[in-house]
Amino acid sequence: MKQKTLFSIVILFIFIIITGACSVKEQINVEEQIMKRVPFPKSTNILHIEDHKGGKMILYKDKSGFRASFYREKDDYFQGTSNAELNPHDGFDWTMSNMSGMAIFAGIITDEKITKVIVKQRTVEHQAEIIDINDGKRHWFTTFDELEESLNGESDPLKIEAYDKEGNLYWKSGVYGDGLFEGRTN
Repeated sequence: MKQKTLFSIVILFIFIIITGACSVKEQINVEEQIMKRVPFPKSTNILHIEDHKGGKMILYKDKSGFRASFYREKDDYFQGTSNAELNPHDGFDWTMSNMSGMAIFAGIITDEKITKVIVKQRTVEHQAEIIDINDGKRHWFTTFDELEESLNGESDPLKIEAYDKEGNLYWKSGVYGDGLFEGRTN
C-alpha cells in the first residue's frame, strides 16, 4: 500500500513538473512572437500577459509610452494599440485599436482615487479589468467585438469614464451634452 501511495506521489510530481515546463515554454513562445511585432522591440518591457478571448492580452511599455496588444497564436493574429502616456498629468490616460473582430481599449492609472473604469458605447458598456503591476502604476483594459456607429444626427457615443471609490465620476473622455471633454471632472 505504501508503494502505491509513493508511486502515485511520484507520478503526480512528474505531471506537475511537465505541465509547468509546458506553461513556461508557451509563455516564452508568446513573448517571442510579440517581440517580433511590437514597434520598438529594443525598448519594450512586457508588464502583463493573460488569456483573453482565445488569445493573449499583452500590456507593455516602450520608448513611446504604454501600449496593449492582442495575440492569437493559432492563426498568428496580432493587433496592437497606439500609445498612452506613462505618466499622465491628470492621473489617467487611454489608448485604443479598432480592427476587424475586436476593439481594444487600455490605459494607465496613476491617480490612486480612481478605482473603476467603464467604456461606454450607445447600447453596451464594459467595466475594464484593472491590473496592479509592480511598477507603482495600475493598468486597465477591456475589449468589444465591435464599435457601434452613431445614430443619425447623434454625436459619437463612445465614452471612457473613471470613477472613485464612492462611485463618483472622476475622469471622463467623450462627447457629452456640453461638447467634447477629456480630463478630471472636478
